[in-house]
Amino acid sequence: MSQPEDKGRPKIASREEWLVARKALLEKEKELTRANDALSAERRALPMVRVDKRYTFRSLGGEVVTLADLFDGKDQLIVYHFMFAPNDDQGCYGCSHTADALPDVRHLRLKNTNLVCVSRAPPDKLRPFRVRNGWTWPWFSSQDSDFNYDFGATVDEARLPAELNFRSKGETQALGKSWYTGDVPGFSIFFRNDGRVFHTYSTFARGGDKVIPTLQLLDMTPLGRQIGPYGPAEFKLKDEYDDEPALGS
Repeated sequence: MSQPEDKGRPKIASREEWLVARKALLEKEKELTRANDALSAERRALPMVRVDKRYTFRSLGGEVVTLADLFDGKDQLIVYHFMFAPNDDQGCYGCSHTADALPDVRHLRLKNTNLVCVSRAPPDKLRPFRVRNGWTWPWFSSQDSDFNYDFGATVDEARLPAELNFRSKGETQALGKSWYTGDVPGFSIFFRNDGRVFHTYSTFARGGDKVIPTLQLLDMTPLGRQIGPYGPAEFKLKDEYDDEPALGS
């Protein structure tokens, strides 16, 4: 049986003892919430970089569009870098689990923000995988452009000086971390003003944890996330849970 992530089970206590411990933890939780609010303010205050290079994408219908088109009339754009390389037969399991958590885009559009997913695989591969998983958010292929490479979502030293989560290969290895070549998941944020497009923020590695409710819910349990080295990629696709009845069955 799995053990809690702190390697030991919580001790048994009386309700009174539990309440004392819970109130002490609540103060730490409030402190973390305030710190996160302050960090979010710093994130919003990051300087913006104008995007002058022309990037083109293909919609699932094969239409060629630009980065500005992805805004779809809104001033803000959230791009999820979904790992699905041109030679892959299906999308990444971890990215698929994150994609399951993405909201109905209409909620974001109400707040002047559009959300799309971008992968290097061609539309003919993206389209059936999207249908299989029941996703409704817009998905575009960047196969014919430098978009993934320029914004850190594909690490390829043969293409340009590569960085993994904003660190060079030397910096990454100096920290005792493994270097990786290929596609990586992440989010990039863009802002449009007077017809000009700006890059404001990107996050990779565990930076996307906060949008995955499965992990956030497991964080509240005694056993924790129970996640191994592959992280969210350990979860199955929805149609692979043969031993679990579908919702409403």
